[in-house]
Amino acid sequence: MLLLQAKPSIPSHFLHFFFPNQTIRGSDDAKPILSFHPPNVFHRLQASQNTPPSIPKEESSSSSSSSSSSGPHFREIEEEEGLRFIRGKKLLSDLSTWGIGGPCNYYIEVFDESHLISAVRHCCRHSIQFLVIGKGSNCLFDDRGFNGCIILNQIEFIERIGPGAYRVGSGYPFNRLGMQCSKEGFSGLEFAGGIPGTVGGAAFMNAGANGQESADTIENVSIIRMDGSHRVLNRSELAFGYRRSCFQKMEDMAAIVAVTFKLTPSVSAMEWQRTYLERRRMSQPLQDRSAGSVFRNPSLGSMVSAAELIEKTGLKGFKVGGAKVSDLHANFLINCDGSTSRDMLQLIELVKEKVYRRFKIKLEEEIQYIPYDFR
Repeated sequence: MLLLQAKPSIPSHFLHFFFPNQTIRGSDDAKPILSFHPPNVFHRLQASQNTPPSIPKEESSSSSSSSSSSGPHFREIEEEEGLRFIRGKKLLSDLSTWGIGGPCNYYIEVFDESHLISAVRHCCRHSIQFLVIGKGSNCLFDDRGFNGCIILNQIEFIERIGPGAYRVGSGYPFNRLGMQCSKEGFSGLEFAGGIPGTVGGAAFMNAGANGQESADTIENVSIIRMDGSHRVLNRSELAFGYRRSCFQKMEDMAAIVAVTFKLTPSVSAMEWQRTYLERRRMSQPLQDRSAGSVFRNPSLGSMVSAAELIEKTGLKGFKVGGAKVSDLHANFLINCDGSTSRDMLQLIELVKEKVYRRFKIKLEEEIQYIPYDFR
């Protein structure tokens, strides 16, 4: 993600739809350090020249000598429809498994669909770009933060609507769902026990591992659109591919609200899941700060994984600033020593260049880079 569900750029992982190919530049706008297709995940809303936001203005630094010298602070603001925003200093590094990112302008947590709709409408009404995220397990935030509103999705419900059928809130932890389903004797989401994202992010990215993927079990998906309306998309209306879904190009979608899964009975689901989790424990740097696999595996014709390609270039253990290629799994780039987003972007570009020079294969990012501003 995941999730990443909003609209201007990134698959957020968890993010939404795809923009034209663009070059991401460092904060000093110097030499381009990363070129890739950021999936549309944020909502790029053009500022209105006629309707200023109703969010109360912050005190200027000159209005109070204490406000400028007291250091970072949170401002909690009551808004219409019961919305409560924190303004100015919520660090995105606290919301990302990579532990990277500066402050966002606005921050709000939502716990049900009506609350999410109100937050989306508020941002649209006041021309505030926004991003809906879950666990932040697929996001690389900019060191400067995000010039908009981060909406933290905490819609965490689960409904058992039939044998092997589960309707689940998009903010529900995907690994918890995978564990529960396997424990109850249903197969299809055994792999999810090792995925540290949310249900919404898993659907958005079509998360998968060990020969399974989310799309195999999805029956329908409930979304809200930019105008605040609700829609349920049935399986026949959905399209998925390797780490891709139709949601990534759905321009009017604001966020995924819930996903319904249909699983099959299995007496060996728990056993398979234990096998997957042990394999993961032995092969992945679970104790380090990472975003999981950074690159998609190449097309099936290559017969080799992204991790194998990176390892064969001799990049295991290679560092750029505080960012490092894991010694254990070459497709994991870890924050080992206070990495900045610039460190990580430079390391990503270096890995891509090295792999292309040796194998003439272009690696494609699976993670989502979220720039400071989409406008």
